[in-house]
Amino acid sequence: MRWRTCVIFGDGSGAFVIGKGDNYLASHLHTQGGDSVLSIPLSKGNSPFYEKDVEPLAVHMSGQETFKFAVKQINADLKLIAEQAGVAVTDFDWIVPHQANYRIIELAARRLGIPIEKFVLNLDRFGNTSSASVPISFDELARSGKLKKGDLIAMCAFGGGLSSAACLIRW
Repeated sequence: MRWRTCVIFGDGSGAFVIGKGDNYLASHLHTQGGDSVLSIPLSKGNSPFYEKDVEPLAVHMSGQETFKFAVKQINADLKLIAEQAGVAVTDFDWIVPHQANYRIIELAARRLGIPIEKFVLNLDRFGNTSSASVPISFDELARSGKLKKGDLIAMCAFGGGLSSAACLIRW
C-alpha cells in the first residue's frame, strides 16, 4: 500500500475539570480496533535503547479511510449523545470538534444539517493539535464571551485505533 498523507501537526495541551452536577448530559466512546487505517509500525530499531540499525519512526495513515471514519463517527456520535440527552443535534449551540482537517468538519456539519458557524474552529491558526484540540478550542470559546448560560455544547473527537468520542454539556 502506498501512503499519501500529509498531516499538519501543531503543538498544544489542555485539560478539563467538570464537576459533579446536572450540566454533564451525555457521553459516548467508540473503538473499532485494528491498525489497517492508522498505525505506527515498530521494530527493534525504533527503541532509543537499541543502538544498531535505527529506523525512523513514521506514522502510516490511509487518509481517505481516516477521513471516511471521522465524518461517519462525528455524525453518529453527535446523534447518539443528542438522543441520550433528549435533544436534537440542531439544538446544539456550539460544537467543539477535534481539529484534524477542515474538510472533515465541513462535511460532518453539512450531513448533520448544522451551520458551520456553530463549530468552534482554530485549525487555521494552530494546525492539528491532536488530543489537545478540543480543550484548546473550548478555552477559546469560553474566553470569547460568546457562551450564554444554558448553552448546549457538544464536543467530539476521533483518533488512532480507530476510536471516537463525544460528550454534551450545558453551560
